[in-house]
Amino acid sequence: MSVKSALLEIASRQELDLLTPESNNPAGAVSSGAIRHAAVSLILRFKSDRAKSDDIKTTSLEELFAQKWVDDRNAEILFIKRSVRETDQWSGHVALPGGRRDEEDESDLATAKREALEEVGLDLDKHALYVGPLDQRYVTTHWGGKIIMILCTYVFVITTPGPLPLTLQTSEVAVAFWCPISHVANPTAQCRFDRPIDNMVNQTLIRPLRGLVKWCIGSLLFPGIRMPESVAYGEKSAGNQSMIMWGLTHSIITDLLDIIYPDSKSRRPRLPIASQWDTWLVSELLGKWASDKRVGDLPQSMWKTHLGGNSVGYIIDRYHCNFKIAVTIAAVLRCSVGSAITMSILIKVITRLRK
Repeated sequence: MSVKSALLEIASRQELDLLTPESNNPAGAVSSGAIRHAAVSLILRFKSDRAKSDDIKTTSLEELFAQKWVDDRNAEILFIKRSVRETDQWSGHVALPGGRRDEEDESDLATAKREALEEVGLDLDKHALYVGPLDQRYVTTHWGGKIIMILCTYVFVITTPGPLPLTLQTSEVAVAFWCPISHVANPTAQCRFDRPIDNMVNQTLIRPLRGLVKWCIGSLLFPGIRMPESVAYGEKSAGNQSMIMWGLTHSIITDLLDIIYPDSKSRRPRLPIASQWDTWLVSELLGKWASDKRVGDLPQSMWKTHLGGNSVGYIIDRYHCNFKIAVTIAAVLRCSVGSAITMSILIKVITRLRK
């Protein structure tokens, strides 16, 4: 499938809202206890050397694709690198323009548009066509214990050939850059991003268990994509740094790539793995049966069915459950093997002393 065909498929989708504790409060005001919503803009453009022409007016994807300068090979996605801030959970991450929904926002879509305008100075109503939504996602605490936010992704495509100036909100965005879709889809750009688990275990486990869990997991290796080193806007020094896209943004981009390149869907990594081989192996064996299942073949859970018959939430839910079981099994096996070795050594020592 081409980028153009993928955009047409996304445009044909109907928006689905995930269930929240209070359906009459879609904005998720903190005072009401409802789950907060956040929205991001996945903005595409077809890069062209042609100068911007103000008389080009396209009101549909069909009209846009009829333009000679629109070429799949030049399709790019707008990314940002978030500014480093102690109060930002995603500080310094490669991300998409977006943020939390305010109570004043009419919809999640309005949030995505507002955040794009604030963070990169891009007026999507003026310069882009709204294409449609990707699957929404639950954002949970460590181990998937509690849903803290619903993330909504909306796809836009720029309608003009020439480059649009970006104005960065430096308190939120350090760098903004366009990255070719061909780059993020290239297998050579795939990597694993090593993240320590100190915060995860310290916040969720009692002290005696922390060392045991760290011993069994090691660190978490998240799937990621190495980004191009050159940037178009922002700090020049950032162009020399190696940027890796991972986490929620990687999941969103993987969803898009699954639509554009469905034949290679099974070869794209999606979930983090433990660096310790035994925990990783048990986790893989436990999760293998669920990874290829469709929601229609599985019992209903708290996750609502997503577009196309697949539930992102359900698979992630099962992943957290399987990972906890894998860590427990690995701990039991390691302790059992250690105990067996210790007992064997003690028996040999006692036997020699008796002689």
